[in-house]
Amino acid sequence: MNENLDVVLTQAQTDYLEWLCTAPSERTPPTKVKFADMVGVDVKTLRRWEKKPVFRDEWERRVNHIQGSPERTQRLLDTLYAKALDGDTKSAQLYLQATNRMAPQTLEIKSDKSAAQLSDTELDELIAAMASREKQARLKVV
Repeated sequence: MNENLDVVLTQAQTDYLEWLCTAPSERTPPTKVKFADMVGVDVKTLRRWEKKPVFRDEWERRVNHIQGSPERTQRLLDTLYAKALDGDTKSAQLYLQATNRMAPQTLEIKSDKSAAQLSDTELDELIAAMASREKQARLKVV
């Protein structure tokens, strides 16, 4: 931990940060009120701590570190994958989106003309070309 935070945050505040950054299902004690009782403060005190800039900055830093963890992301993807294999279509969709297997292919069209300046024939050709590429991409996924 940053040495400056040791000076600014008390041990109880540091413990509260640890508690906040723990998954709710794994928190001990399980509620904010019980945590306040455990460290000997009122729950209003916890809310005041949460509003302090140094506390908020450290809280945000820790959350960003946790959320950006490759191990955590991999565990989440593994869970989605397992649920997808069990037939959960929403998990399958989320897994494919997260792994960029379901995102539509990006198509870049360059033209000296704006869309309004294209003739009907030119516009129809562009639409047909895009539809053909989309169809080919869908065939590859199946």
